[in-house]
Amino acid sequence: MAAGGSAGGLTLLGVAAFAVELAVYAAAGWWGWARPGRRAWRLSAAVAAVLGLALPWGWFAAPTANHPLHGAARAVFELCWFGAGALAAVRARDARRGAQGGG
Repeated sequence: MAAGGSAGGLTLLGVAAFAVELAVYAAAGWWGWARPGRRAWRLSAAVAAVLGLALPWGWFAAPTANHPLHGAARAVFELCWFGAGALAAVRARDARRGAQGGG
């Protein structure tokens, strides 16, 4: 086994990174779904939020990115990208609490 417990190129760190990436997409979808309005609007907002994060990730940060970022640019991109996911989760949670009358 290589560093990080790899088996055929798959590492524990890689799996964890992918899980966190999926969590960002889930948070973005949750935020879109938590928007006020009709179901079609909320679904559109959820899909747009996920695509709004998936496209730049695929272009600049994915292992097979066409224009991969490196160094400081990569760090800034990831900070903003993962920060957007965290913000989406917080805003969706707050929207849900507001809809339930909690505060």
